[in-house]
Amino acid sequence: MRKVVSAALCFVTLLAVLGGAVFFFPGGLSAMEPVKILVNGREVTFDVSPFLQEGRVLVPVSRLAEALGCGVKWDEKTNAVEVTCPAFPQGAAGEYRFWRLLAEQAAGEAFKYLERRGDLLVLTNAGYVTVGGSSTAPCLDGLIAATGCSPGRGNLLEVHTADSKPLWFFFFEKKSGQGVFVEVDGAKAAGFVASGSDPNAVDSNPAQFFKKVVAENVSAEKLLANPGDWNQKVQMKVFSGLEFNIVTIANLAAKGAQPGLVKAALFHDHLCPGVTSGYLLANYLKKEFPLRSPDESYYVLAVPPWCKDDALQVVLNTTPGKSGMAVIPVNASARENLKPEAKNLAGIYFRYDSKAKKGDGVVLAFDFAKAQSLSGIDMNKGFPWETRLKSDLWYLDYLDKPELFINVIKKFELKPGEVPDDYAQPGANPLARLDLLQ
Repeated sequence: MRKVVSAALCFVTLLAVLGGAVFFFPGGLSAMEPVKILVNGREVTFDVSPFLQEGRVLVPVSRLAEALGCGVKWDEKTNAVEVTCPAFPQGAAGEYRFWRLLAEQAAGEAFKYLERRGDLLVLTNAGYVTVGGSSTAPCLDGLIAATGCSPGRGNLLEVHTADSKPLWFFFFEKKSGQGVFVEVDGAKAAGFVASGSDPNAVDSNPAQFFKKVVAENVSAEKLLANPGDWNQKVQMKVFSGLEFNIVTIANLAAKGAQPGLVKAALFHDHLCPGVTSGYLLANYLKKEFPLRSPDESYYVLAVPPWCKDDALQVVLNTTPGKSGMAVIPVNASARENLKPEAKNLAGIYFRYDSKAKKGDGVVLAFDFAKAQSLSGIDMNKGFPWETRLKSDLWYLDYLDKPELFINVIKKFELKPGEVPDDYAQPGANPLARLDLLQ
Protein backbone atom coordinates (compact mmCIF):
# COMPACT_ATOMS: atom_id res chain seq x y z
CA MET A 1 0.00 0.00 0.00
CA ARG A 2 1.29 3.45 -0.85
CA LYS A 3 2.04 5.68 2.12
CA VAL A 4 2.43 9.42 1.55
CA VAL A 5 4.30 11.62 4.02
CA SER A 6 3.79 15.32 3.36
CA ALA A 7 6.48 17.76 4.45
CA ALA A 8 3.84 20.35 5.24
CA LEU A 9 2.20 18.04 7.76
CA CYS A 10 5.32 16.81 9.57
CA PHE A 11 5.45 17.58 13.27
CA VAL A 12 8.79 15.85 13.84
CA THR A 13 12.10 16.02 12.05
CA LEU A 14 12.16 13.86 8.94
CA LEU A 15 15.37 13.05 7.13
CA ALA A 16 14.89 11.69 3.63
CA VAL A 17 17.62 10.58 1.26
CA LEU A 18 16.21 10.48 -2.26
CA GLY A 19 18.16 10.15 -5.48
CA GLY A 20 21.37 11.28 -3.80
CA ALA A 21 19.78 14.45 -2.41
CA VAL A 22 19.26 15.04 1.29
CA PHE A 23 16.15 16.85 2.51
CA PHE A 24 15.89 18.20 6.05
CA PHE A 25 12.51 19.16 7.44
CA PRO A 26 13.07 21.46 10.42
CA GLY A 27 12.42 20.41 13.98
CA GLY A 28 14.06 21.01 17.32
CA LEU A 29 17.73 20.02 17.29
CA SER A 30 19.72 18.77 20.23
CA ALA A 31 22.63 16.48 20.91
CA MET A 32 22.50 13.61 18.42
CA GLU A 33 23.49 10.03 19.16
CA PRO A 34 24.29 7.48 16.39
CA VAL A 35 21.89 4.54 16.14
CA LYS A 36 22.14 1.12 14.51
CA ILE A 37 19.16 -0.08 12.45
CA LEU A 38 18.53 -3.83 12.14
CA VAL A 39 16.06 -5.37 9.68
CA ASN A 40 15.41 -9.05 10.34
CA GLY A 41 18.58 -9.21 12.40
CA ARG A 42 20.83 -7.60 9.79
CA GLU A 43 22.33 -4.15 10.16
CA VAL A 44 21.39 -1.67 7.45
CA THR A 45 24.11 0.65 6.17
CA PHE A 46 23.29 4.29 5.37
CA ASP A 47 24.99 7.13 3.51
CA VAL A 48 23.72 9.40 6.26
CA SER A 49 23.74 7.65 9.63
CA PRO A 50 20.52 7.40 11.66
CA PHE A 51 20.59 9.21 14.98
CA LEU A 52 18.65 9.66 18.19
CA GLN A 53 17.28 13.12 18.87
CA GLU A 54 15.04 14.09 21.77
CA GLY A 55 13.85 10.53 22.22
CA ARG A 56 13.11 10.00 18.52
CA VAL A 57 15.08 7.88 16.06
CA LEU A 58 15.56 9.70 12.74
CA VAL A 59 16.28 7.44 9.76
CA PRO A 60 16.88 8.16 6.04
CA VAL A 61 13.61 7.08 4.43
CA SER A 62 14.97 5.86 1.10
CA ARG A 63 17.52 3.37 2.42
CA LEU A 64 15.24 2.06 5.16
CA ALA A 65 12.40 1.57 2.69
CA GLU A 66 14.74 -0.29 0.36
CA ALA A 67 15.81 -2.59 3.20
CA LEU A 68 12.15 -3.32 3.90
CA GLY A 69 11.49 -4.14 0.25
CA CYS A 70 9.61 -0.90 -0.37
CA GLY A 71 9.90 1.71 -3.08
CA VAL A 72 10.30 5.46 -2.48
CA LYS A 73 9.46 8.40 -4.71
CA TRP A 74 9.82 12.15 -4.09
CA ASP A 75 7.05 14.32 -5.54
CA GLU A 76 8.31 17.89 -5.89
CA LYS A 77 4.88 19.23 -6.86
CA THR A 78 3.18 18.05 -3.68
CA ASN A 79 6.30 18.16 -1.50
CA ALA A 80 5.66 14.57 -0.43
CA VAL A 81 7.52 11.31 0.03
CA GLU A 82 5.61 8.33 -1.37
CA VAL A 83 6.51 4.90 0.03
CA THR A 84 5.17 1.78 -1.71
CA CYS A 85 5.36 -1.54 0.17
CA PRO A 86 6.23 -3.90 -1.27
CA ALA A 87 7.88 -2.02 -4.10
CA PHE A 88 6.58 -2.35 -7.64
CA PRO A 89 9.01 -4.55 -9.60
CA GLN A 90 11.41 -2.49 -11.67
CA GLY A 91 9.88 -1.94 -15.09
CA ALA A 92 6.56 -3.48 -14.02
CA ALA A 93 4.06 -3.56 -16.87
CA GLY A 94 0.82 -1.63 -16.79
CA GLU A 95 -1.16 -4.84 -16.31
CA TYR A 96 0.78 -5.67 -13.16
CA ARG A 97 0.17 -2.20 -11.74
CA PHE A 98 -3.53 -2.30 -12.59
CA TRP A 99 -4.27 -5.62 -10.89
CA ARG A 100 -2.17 -4.81 -7.85
CA LEU A 101 -3.80 -1.40 -7.40
CA LEU A 102 -7.25 -2.93 -7.93
CA ALA A 103 -6.67 -5.40 -5.08
CA GLU A 104 -5.44 -2.58 -2.85
CA GLN A 105 -8.60 -0.63 -3.60
CA ALA A 106 -10.74 -3.71 -2.91
CA ALA A 107 -9.14 -3.87 0.52
CA GLY A 108 -9.87 -0.18 0.95
CA GLU A 109 -13.54 -0.80 0.22
CA ALA A 110 -13.61 -3.63 2.76
CA PHE A 111 -11.95 -1.54 5.45
CA LYS A 112 -14.98 0.76 5.44
CA TYR A 113 -16.91 -2.06 7.12
CA LEU A 114 -14.21 -3.64 9.29
CA GLU A 115 -12.70 -2.67 12.63
CA ARG A 116 -9.18 -3.73 11.58
CA ARG A 117 -8.19 -5.23 14.91
CA GLY A 118 -5.25 -7.20 13.56
CA ASP A 119 -7.03 -10.54 13.11
CA LEU A 120 -7.75 -10.25 9.40
CA LEU A 121 -8.03 -13.20 7.02
CA VAL A 122 -8.26 -12.80 3.24
CA LEU A 123 -9.67 -15.33 0.77
CA THR A 124 -9.44 -14.90 -2.99
CA ASN A 125 -9.31 -16.79 -6.27
CA ALA A 126 -6.79 -14.28 -7.64
CA GLY A 127 -3.94 -16.01 -9.43
CA TYR A 128 -6.16 -18.77 -10.76
CA VAL A 129 -8.48 -16.44 -12.67
CA THR A 130 -7.59 -14.76 -15.94
CA VAL A 131 -9.54 -11.74 -17.16
CA GLY A 132 -9.40 -10.89 -20.83
CA GLY A 133 -6.26 -12.99 -21.13
CA SER A 134 -4.61 -11.07 -18.29
CA SER A 135 -3.27 -12.82 -15.18
CA THR A 136 -4.72 -11.70 -11.87
CA ALA A 137 -1.72 -12.94 -9.87
CA PRO A 138 -0.51 -9.35 -9.16
CA CYS A 139 -3.62 -8.96 -7.00
CA LEU A 140 -1.87 -11.12 -4.43
CA ASP A 141 0.90 -8.54 -4.09
CA GLY A 142 -1.74 -5.85 -3.71
CA LEU A 143 -3.47 -7.78 -0.93
CA ILE A 144 -0.18 -8.28 0.90
CA ALA A 145 0.61 -4.58 0.60
CA ALA A 146 -2.84 -3.40 1.71
CA THR A 147 -3.59 -5.86 4.51
CA GLY A 148 -0.30 -7.32 5.71
CA CYS A 149 -1.77 -10.79 5.19
CA SER A 150 0.38 -13.34 3.39
CA PRO A 151 0.51 -17.06 2.57
CA GLY A 152 3.43 -17.45 4.95
CA ARG A 153 1.35 -16.12 7.83
CA GLY A 154 -1.50 -18.40 6.85
CA ASN A 155 -3.97 -15.53 6.52
CA LEU A 156 -3.95 -15.01 2.75
CA LEU A 157 -5.71 -18.04 1.29
CA GLU A 158 -5.86 -18.77 -2.43
CA VAL A 159 -9.02 -20.67 -3.35
CA HIS A 160 -8.67 -22.95 -6.36
CA THR A 161 -11.07 -22.19 -9.18
CA ALA A 162 -11.46 -22.39 -12.95
CA ASP A 163 -9.64 -19.60 -14.77
CA SER A 164 -12.90 -18.40 -16.36
CA LYS A 165 -14.67 -17.64 -13.07
CA PRO A 166 -15.25 -14.08 -11.80
CA LEU A 167 -12.48 -12.59 -9.67
CA TRP A 168 -13.40 -12.05 -6.03
CA PHE A 169 -11.96 -11.17 -2.62
CA PHE A 170 -13.27 -11.85 0.87
CA PHE A 171 -11.95 -9.96 3.90
CA PHE A 172 -12.79 -11.62 7.23
CA GLU A 173 -12.19 -10.61 10.84
CA LYS A 174 -11.71 -13.86 12.71
CA LYS A 175 -12.84 -12.70 16.15
CA SER A 176 -15.93 -10.72 15.22
CA GLY A 177 -16.92 -12.81 12.20
CA GLN A 178 -17.51 -9.69 10.12
CA GLY A 179 -16.68 -10.18 6.47
CA VAL A 180 -16.78 -8.24 3.21
CA PHE A 181 -17.19 -9.85 -0.21
CA VAL A 182 -15.91 -7.91 -3.22
CA GLU A 183 -16.55 -9.15 -6.75
CA VAL A 184 -14.73 -7.58 -9.68
CA ASP A 185 -16.56 -6.55 -12.84
CA GLY A 186 -14.53 -8.61 -15.29
CA ALA A 187 -15.79 -6.86 -18.41
CA LYS A 188 -14.83 -3.40 -17.16
CA ALA A 189 -11.48 -4.58 -15.85
CA ALA A 190 -10.66 -6.34 -19.12
CA GLY A 191 -11.68 -3.26 -21.11
CA PHE A 192 -9.49 -1.00 -19.00
CA VAL A 193 -6.45 -3.26 -19.38
CA ALA A 194 -7.00 -3.58 -23.14
CA SER A 195 -7.27 0.20 -23.52
CA GLY A 196 -3.76 0.72 -22.19
CA SER A 197 -5.00 3.43 -19.82
CA ASP A 198 -2.83 4.70 -16.98
CA PRO A 199 -3.13 2.09 -14.17
CA ASN A 200 -2.95 4.84 -11.55
CA ALA A 201 -6.39 5.97 -12.73
CA VAL A 202 -7.77 3.07 -10.69
CA ASP A 203 -7.29 5.21 -7.59
CA SER A 204 -9.57 7.97 -8.84
CA ASN A 205 -12.68 5.81 -9.29
CA PRO A 206 -12.14 2.25 -8.04
CA ALA A 207 -15.85 1.58 -7.50
CA GLN A 208 -16.42 1.30 -11.25
CA PHE A 209 -14.50 -2.00 -11.25
CA PHE A 210 -16.48 -3.63 -8.44
CA LYS A 211 -19.65 -5.45 -9.39
CA LYS A 212 -20.57 -6.23 -5.81
CA VAL A 213 -19.46 -5.17 -2.31
CA VAL A 214 -21.38 -6.97 0.44
CA ALA A 215 -20.75 -6.93 4.19
CA GLU A 216 -22.06 -9.84 6.30
CA ASN A 217 -21.21 -11.41 9.63
CA VAL A 218 -20.51 -15.07 8.82
CA SER A 219 -19.13 -16.45 12.07
CA ALA A 220 -20.24 -20.07 12.38
CA GLU A 221 -21.77 -19.42 15.78
CA LYS A 222 -23.96 -16.62 14.45
CA LEU A 223 -25.08 -18.52 11.35
CA LEU A 224 -25.92 -21.69 13.26
CA ALA A 225 -27.82 -19.73 15.91
CA ASN A 226 -30.10 -18.27 13.21
CA PRO A 227 -29.90 -20.68 10.25
CA GLY A 228 -33.13 -19.45 8.68
CA ASP A 229 -31.82 -15.90 8.35
CA TRP A 230 -28.63 -16.99 6.65
CA ASN A 231 -30.44 -19.48 4.42
CA GLN A 232 -32.47 -16.62 2.96
CA LYS A 233 -29.21 -14.92 2.02
CA VAL A 234 -27.89 -18.16 0.57
CA GLN A 235 -30.97 -18.27 -1.65
CA MET A 236 -30.32 -14.64 -2.62
CA LYS A 237 -26.70 -15.54 -3.46
CA VAL A 238 -25.30 -12.60 -1.53
CA PHE A 239 -21.78 -13.87 -2.30
CA SER A 240 -22.64 -14.74 -5.90
CA GLY A 241 -23.25 -18.40 -5.12
CA LEU A 242 -20.02 -18.80 -3.11
CA GLU A 243 -21.70 -18.65 0.29
CA PHE A 244 -20.86 -22.23 1.35
CA ASN A 245 -17.34 -22.04 -0.07
CA ILE A 246 -16.49 -18.84 1.77
CA VAL A 247 -18.24 -19.63 5.05
CA THR A 248 -16.63 -23.06 5.46
CA ILE A 249 -13.08 -22.03 4.55
CA ALA A 250 -13.17 -18.77 6.53
CA ASN A 251 -14.46 -20.45 9.69
CA LEU A 252 -12.09 -23.40 9.25
CA ALA A 253 -9.09 -21.08 9.14
CA ALA A 254 -10.45 -18.91 11.96
CA LYS A 255 -10.62 -21.99 14.20
CA GLY A 256 -6.92 -22.63 13.61
CA ALA A 257 -7.40 -25.88 11.69
CA GLN A 258 -4.40 -27.95 10.69
CA PRO A 259 -2.64 -26.47 7.62
CA GLY A 260 -3.02 -29.67 5.61
CA LEU A 261 -6.79 -29.61 5.98
CA VAL A 262 -6.90 -25.92 5.04
CA LYS A 263 -4.88 -26.66 1.90
CA ALA A 264 -7.21 -29.52 1.02
CA ALA A 265 -10.24 -27.25 1.43
CA LEU A 266 -8.62 -24.57 -0.74
CA PHE A 267 -7.90 -27.11 -3.48
CA HIS A 268 -11.46 -28.47 -3.27
CA ASP A 269 -12.75 -24.84 -3.06
CA HIS A 270 -14.76 -25.56 0.11
CA LEU A 271 -14.76 -27.76 3.18
CA CYS A 272 -17.25 -30.58 3.61
CA PRO A 273 -17.29 -33.88 5.53
CA GLY A 274 -16.12 -35.62 2.36
CA VAL A 275 -12.91 -33.58 2.24
CA THR A 276 -12.35 -34.13 5.95
CA SER A 277 -12.76 -37.89 5.49
CA GLY A 278 -9.96 -37.77 2.92
CA TYR A 279 -7.73 -35.88 5.33
CA LEU A 280 -8.46 -38.47 8.02
CA LEU A 281 -7.70 -41.30 5.57
CA ALA A 282 -4.36 -39.68 4.72
CA ASN A 283 -3.53 -39.37 8.41
CA TYR A 284 -4.51 -43.00 8.96
CA LEU A 285 -2.24 -44.18 6.15
CA LYS A 286 0.72 -42.21 7.48
CA LYS A 287 0.11 -43.63 10.94
CA GLU A 288 -0.90 -47.25 10.26
CA PHE A 289 0.39 -47.89 6.73
CA PRO A 290 3.49 -45.67 6.48
CA LEU A 291 6.02 -45.61 3.67
CA ARG A 292 9.05 -47.65 4.69
CA SER A 293 11.75 -46.28 2.41
CA PRO A 294 12.46 -43.31 0.11
CA ASP A 295 11.78 -45.60 -2.85
CA GLU A 296 8.21 -46.30 -1.76
CA SER A 297 5.24 -44.17 -2.75
CA TYR A 298 1.48 -44.33 -2.34
CA TYR A 299 -0.93 -45.23 -5.10
CA VAL A 300 -4.63 -44.60 -4.52
CA LEU A 301 -7.40 -46.46 -6.25
CA ALA A 302 -10.34 -44.13 -5.67
CA VAL A 303 -13.13 -46.67 -5.60
CA PRO A 304 -15.64 -45.22 -5.04
CA PRO A 305 -14.52 -41.63 -5.69
CA TRP A 306 -15.77 -38.70 -3.62
CA CYS A 307 -14.47 -35.43 -2.19
CA LYS A 308 -11.90 -37.35 -0.11
CA ASP A 309 -9.72 -37.85 -3.15
CA ASP A 310 -8.89 -34.15 -3.44
CA ALA A 311 -7.57 -34.19 0.13
CA LEU A 312 -5.54 -37.34 -0.56
CA GLN A 313 -3.90 -35.66 -3.56
CA VAL A 314 -2.98 -32.61 -1.51
CA VAL A 315 -1.61 -34.45 1.52
CA LEU A 316 0.02 -37.47 -0.16
CA ASN A 317 0.78 -35.95 -3.60
CA THR A 318 -1.03 -38.87 -5.23
CA THR A 319 -2.16 -37.07 -8.37
CA PRO A 320 -3.31 -38.94 -11.49
CA GLY A 321 -0.82 -36.96 -13.57
CA LYS A 322 2.05 -38.45 -11.57
CA SER A 323 0.53 -41.95 -11.71
CA GLY A 324 -0.46 -41.73 -8.07
CA MET A 325 -4.21 -42.20 -8.42
CA ALA A 326 -6.81 -43.87 -10.59
CA VAL A 327 -10.56 -43.36 -10.33
CA ILE A 328 -13.15 -46.11 -10.70
CA PRO A 329 -16.83 -45.17 -10.19
CA VAL A 330 -19.11 -47.52 -8.28
CA ASN A 331 -22.79 -47.35 -9.22
CA ALA A 332 -25.75 -48.36 -7.06
CA SER A 333 -25.86 -51.87 -8.49
CA ALA A 334 -22.19 -52.49 -7.71
CA ARG A 335 -22.65 -51.14 -4.19
CA GLU A 336 -25.45 -53.63 -3.57
CA ASN A 337 -23.11 -56.45 -4.57
CA LEU A 338 -20.42 -55.51 -2.06
CA LYS A 339 -19.89 -57.94 0.79
CA PRO A 340 -21.29 -56.68 4.13
CA GLU A 341 -17.82 -55.92 5.49
CA ALA A 342 -17.13 -53.74 2.44
CA LYS A 343 -20.29 -51.60 2.57
CA ASN A 344 -18.35 -48.57 3.81
CA LEU A 345 -15.63 -48.99 1.17
CA ALA A 346 -13.40 -45.90 1.05
CA GLY A 347 -10.72 -46.91 -1.43
CA ILE A 348 -7.84 -49.28 -2.11
CA TYR A 349 -4.40 -48.02 -1.09
CA PHE A 350 -1.03 -49.31 -2.23
CA ARG A 351 2.53 -48.63 -1.20
CA TYR A 352 4.96 -49.67 -3.89
CA ASP A 353 8.76 -49.78 -3.99
CA SER A 354 9.76 -48.82 -7.53
CA LYS A 355 13.33 -50.02 -7.02
CA ALA A 356 12.61 -53.37 -5.36
CA LYS A 357 9.56 -53.90 -7.61
CA LYS A 358 7.31 -55.02 -4.80
CA GLY A 359 4.49 -53.64 -2.73
CA ASP A 360 1.38 -54.29 -0.71
CA GLY A 361 -2.06 -52.83 -0.26
CA VAL A 362 -4.90 -52.21 2.13
CA VAL A 363 -8.63 -51.77 1.57
CA LEU A 364 -10.15 -49.21 3.93
CA ALA A 365 -13.65 -48.32 5.06
CA PHE A 366 -14.90 -44.99 6.43
CA ASP A 367 -17.86 -45.08 8.80
CA PHE A 368 -19.88 -41.88 8.33
CA ALA A 369 -22.73 -43.38 10.35
CA LYS A 370 -20.45 -43.68 13.38
CA ALA A 371 -19.38 -40.06 12.99
CA GLN A 372 -23.02 -39.01 12.81
CA SER A 373 -23.83 -41.04 15.92
CA LEU A 374 -20.91 -39.61 17.91
CA SER A 375 -21.62 -36.04 16.87
CA GLY A 376 -25.38 -36.24 17.28
CA ILE A 377 -25.77 -34.39 13.98
CA ASP A 378 -28.61 -35.64 11.82
CA MET A 379 -27.52 -34.94 8.25
CA ASN A 380 -31.14 -35.23 7.09
CA LYS A 381 -32.38 -32.40 9.30
CA GLY A 382 -31.70 -28.73 8.73
CA PHE A 383 -30.43 -26.91 5.67
CA PRO A 384 -27.72 -28.70 3.65
CA TRP A 385 -25.13 -26.00 4.38
CA GLU A 386 -26.12 -26.05 8.07
CA THR A 387 -25.54 -29.76 8.70
CA ARG A 388 -22.30 -29.75 6.73
CA LEU A 389 -20.96 -26.73 8.59
CA LYS A 390 -21.81 -28.35 11.93
CA SER A 391 -20.01 -31.52 10.85
CA ASP A 392 -17.00 -29.58 9.60
CA LEU A 393 -16.56 -27.95 12.99
CA TRP A 394 -17.19 -31.17 14.92
CA TYR A 395 -14.54 -33.11 13.00
CA LEU A 396 -11.85 -30.57 13.94
CA ASP A 397 -11.53 -32.18 17.38
CA TYR A 398 -10.93 -35.63 15.88
CA LEU A 399 -8.35 -35.04 13.15
CA ASP A 400 -5.70 -36.92 15.14
CA LYS A 401 -8.04 -39.86 15.81
CA PRO A 402 -8.68 -41.32 12.33
CA GLU A 403 -9.00 -44.83 13.76
CA LEU A 404 -12.37 -43.84 15.24
CA PHE A 405 -13.90 -43.78 11.76
CA ILE A 406 -11.60 -45.94 9.64
CA ASN A 407 -11.17 -49.69 9.67
CA VAL A 408 -9.30 -52.22 7.55
CA ILE A 409 -11.40 -54.40 5.27
CA LYS A 410 -8.49 -56.33 3.84
CA LYS A 411 -4.70 -56.38 3.55
CA PHE A 412 -2.86 -58.02 0.66
CA GLU A 413 0.55 -58.40 -0.98
CA LEU A 414 1.23 -57.68 -4.64
CA LYS A 415 2.24 -60.79 -6.54
CA PRO A 416 5.64 -60.89 -8.28
CA GLY A 417 5.43 -58.77 -11.41
CA GLU A 418 2.27 -56.96 -10.30
CA VAL A 419 2.10 -53.17 -10.05
CA PRO A 420 -0.72 -51.08 -8.57
CA ASP A 421 -1.74 -49.86 -12.03
CA ASP A 422 -2.73 -53.41 -12.95
CA TYR A 423 -5.79 -53.05 -10.73
CA ALA A 424 -7.03 -50.03 -12.71
CA GLN A 425 -6.62 -51.29 -16.28
CA PRO A 426 -9.63 -51.32 -18.66
CA GLY A 427 -11.64 -54.45 -18.01
CA ALA A 428 -10.02 -55.07 -14.65
CA ASN A 429 -12.36 -55.28 -11.68
CA PRO A 430 -10.39 -54.63 -8.49
CA LEU A 431 -13.43 -55.42 -6.33
CA ALA A 432 -13.69 -58.90 -7.82
CA ARG A 433 -9.92 -59.33 -7.84
CA LEU A 434 -9.80 -58.67 -4.10
CA ASP A 435 -12.89 -60.79 -3.39
CA LEU A 436 -14.99 -57.87 -2.16
CA LEU A 437 -18.14 -58.81 -4.10
CA GLN A 438 -20.85 -61.23 -3.02
